[in-house]
Amino acid sequence: MPALYFTRDSVREEFSDEVKRRGIRVKEISEDIFYAESGERLYWVSDFWPDATTLDFVSISDAAKKLRALSRRWIYAGGVAFRRGQLIAEALKSRKAKTLDFPAAEDNPPGAAFTLAQEKSLFYSMAPLKRSFAGGKIVFTEDRKGPPSRAYLKLWEVCTLTGLKLSAADSVLDLGATPGGWSYVAASLGAKVTMLDRARPDESLFRKFPGIAFVKGDGLQPAAELLAEATVILSDMACEPRKLLESVEAWVKLKKVQTMVCTLKFHGLSDKAVISRFADVPGSEIYHLWHNGHELTWVWRR
Repeated sequence: MPALYFTRDSVREEFSDEVKRRGIRVKEISEDIFYAESGERLYWVSDFWPDATTLDFVSISDAAKKLRALSRRWIYAGGVAFRRGQLIAEALKSRKAKTLDFPAAEDNPPGAAFTLAQEKSLFYSMAPLKRSFAGGKIVFTEDRKGPPSRAYLKLWEVCTLTGLKLSAADSVLDLGATPGGWSYVAASLGAKVTMLDRARPDESLFRKFPGIAFVKGDGLQPAAELLAEATVILSDMACEPRKLLESVEAWVKLKKVQTMVCTLKFHGLSDKAVISRFADVPGSEIYHLWHNGHELTWVWRR
């Protein structure tokens, strides 16, 4: 099936390695967008359009008319001939990208998306992976005073992208939690949070959220009683993804756990076989978030 891949300079080597290993032939549409006549899901991408379809047009109004006949709701993902694409988006009255406050005021509903292939040709998708954030860019109004690290932006993005809602009904176990960016997010949403790490975070976190509990220990070896109470397991710790995989394959069997979000951090070129094994866990999705570096984010929901 034809596909479009949106990628970024920072992970271009990883994307190229994935393409090579899968035997996918891609054509560069623009600096960050690649087309494959026969493509499949890759992970080192900002967005993936699994049903990329070409549409030719003679004018901006003609493009808008043809797209409007396919869907009422469109997102413009940028790319080639950017201004011309903007004019088509304006004719469609598509929603403009904006800086988001967290938590977002609305969920991320399905939306069709388009990008220009050239002056009088475009690609569209009825089911982009990143839905309303087609192209993959998600920018927030940052909290520059509260969180103890910028890692909070990754969990904000996961919640916004997937519709994950943490609340007082959740018991969150944050593994390798210090300095506490993800615990900060979970606690701010009302969840009960237990942090597990060898190093204790700054006391300011406990002053802001007195209900946060801290347990000293190894994030890869949480005590059975901590796991038994968790409904959500979070991990943004720096560890070997292969070792983390061994743990999550056991944790998915825990009765209470409903959700896991883990960062897969790599040194050098990533192990594609390990990534595939994470993806094969039923209920999984893997993203390269806008706020990820040389890492992927694995999201599992029961």
